[in-house]
Amino acid sequence: MKQLAARGLSFDRDAGLAAAAMLDDAHEQAVLSSLTRYPEIVEQAAVNRAPHALVHYLRDLANHFHTYYNAQAFIVGETALRNARLALVLGVQQVLRNGLTLLGVSAPLSM
Repeated sequence: MKQLAARGLSFDRDAGLAAAAMLDDAHEQAVLSSLTRYPEIVEQAAVNRAPHALVHYLRDLANHFHTYYNAQAFIVGETALRNARLALVLGVQQVLRNGLTLLGVSAPLSM
């Protein structure tokens, strides 16, 4: 599970750190902080046989993301900032998809 979680969040480390440094809004920081907890939550849920911990985490991540999504413009003129924000969106999407898969719930590609 750790490998799956790492894969879901993996991207070029240098570019990722530079992009993350651009995300300094409080909502962006809340989403980033939540994303970094994913491997720990998955491990705890597995060790404690507590899938509800993963469910609560995914709900909280979705809430952070919805707040961020409603507060922020993603398509901005500054290319680096736009790319950082889009990478954050993709990271959230991947973590949600991976978490739902671990729970045996299908994640549709579109609605």
